[in-house]
Amino acid sequence: MPKYYPIFVDIEGAEVLVVGGGSVALRKIETLLEHGAHVNILSRKLHPALEVLLSEGRIHLLGSEFTPSHLDGMRLVIAATDDKETNRMVSAAARERELPINAVDQPSDCTFIVPAVVRRGALTIAVSTSGNSPALAAKIRRQLETKFGLEYESYLALLGRVRKHLLRLEATSEENSRIFHELVEGGLLEAVRAGDGEQVKEELRRVLPADVDIEALCATVLHSPESIEKHSDF
Repeated sequence: MPKYYPIFVDIEGAEVLVVGGGSVALRKIETLLEHGAHVNILSRKLHPALEVLLSEGRIHLLGSEFTPSHLDGMRLVIAATDDKETNRMVSAAARERELPINAVDQPSDCTFIVPAVVRRGALTIAVSTSGNSPALAAKIRRQLETKFGLEYESYLALLGRVRKHLLRLEATSEENSRIFHELVEGGLLEAVRAGDGEQVKEELRRVLPADVDIEALCATVLHSPESIEKHSDF
């Protein structure tokens, strides 16, 4: 089994090919669309939800049968048919062009795998078993969802705003580092988790320079919606 190198990839605007049109392909495509990819699909038959996406112009149907020429201009390839030989053929063609390929449930035909993911706003936690046990990856993901609750979205958004503000000031890197560590080691997270806006502001006042506008930093940050993504480890 390969030792996969963990990496996050920006696919905004990237041309991606998905071979397959069933429920597995649908899950892959929905995630790709969420991340801004331009999705191209090859399949003889489409899941009803994919028919809707096609009618809305959100995906592009290239045809029904795969040929290597369909890889022209693609940055990423996913083989998600119910036929292992077809997936293997797609994988071989993609490898020949050195294109990243994921063949669903066929680790030996993959050059990348998709981890189980928990997302809380800007926080992304990925879990992989290198294809050995998607069920275990899903179990660990569920455990992480409990440990890292929805409060982390607001918490991290607030930390991000504080960091940007501090970096504009003329403090030393040592002073900024001290502040950043105090914010993550102190009681700020618990205050956000409790929904106690006044305690959040108190924690910030305790750590930040006196001239920082605490009210402005907290505006809108403490009321963010849920943001979770769940994928499969294969």
